[in-house]
Amino acid sequence: MAKGSIYTFTVDKKEKKEVEVKRKNKETGEEEKVIQTKTVKTPVKFYVKKPTRRIADEGETYYAAQLSKNVKQGIVTKAMLAKQYIDTGGTFTEAEGKSILVLMKDVDELKSRYQLIKSTSKDLADAEKKELAILEQEIIDKQRLLIEMENSTQAVYQHTADARAERSVLLWYTIQLAFQEDKEGTPTPYFDGAIYEEQLEDLYDKEEEDDEFEGVVTNKFMKAVSYWFYSQSVKQDEIDTFVNMKNE
Repeated sequence: MAKGSIYTFTVDKKEKKEVEVKRKNKETGEEEKVIQTKTVKTPVKFYVKKPTRRIADEGETYYAAQLSKNVKQGIVTKAMLAKQYIDTGGTFTEAEGKSILVLMKDVDELKSRYQLIKSTSKDLADAEKKELAILEQEIIDKQRLLIEMENSTQAVYQHTADARAERSVLLWYTIQLAFQEDKEGTPTPYFDGAIYEEQLEDLYDKEEEDDEFEGVVTNKFMKAVSYWFYSQSVKQDEIDTFVNMKNE
């Protein structure tokens, strides 16, 4: 695995190259060298960069901005929608709705506590490191449970302000973390553009590109980042299993 990355993968790119081949001259019977154009497969290496503290902080800020933007446009949040269904008797029971609201509240409080410790302590004591590890695991566990509960009502939740903001931040993370190695082995950002909007447009273009190579690479990046985002796992084998899982 590349240094400073959470996931690496290789995809073969088909390229036309001039290659030197040997053949026997039919008239003279002597062996001669000729140049032919052939389609060859060249392996290209890609990797998902390990998110730094700065990237994580910027990601949270971006998510908050997108959530606020959606709410200002009149799109309800998951919490607002859950409350509506509790009040009107929607697609899930009152107990299920309340459980979702409680989980949301718990996750927010745990995140606030986590950020408070991280921001107020430059040199963490052992007790603080231990508390951070516990808080991080609790956040992951509750988020997984929340996702499982929401999956049963995914059609209802997918158009909420939260869901839209999550999809936006996943694209943001994909662009920030996607890198490829050039022919000299130097890491370069995979998505082109001087500003984020240009990079996002390049992502859409590559995702919709008829070229199978760019479509496959973009899809792998998005799957890997999505798995990391929801599970917080940085294990190559776990991410690889998810990325290469075939849709039933």
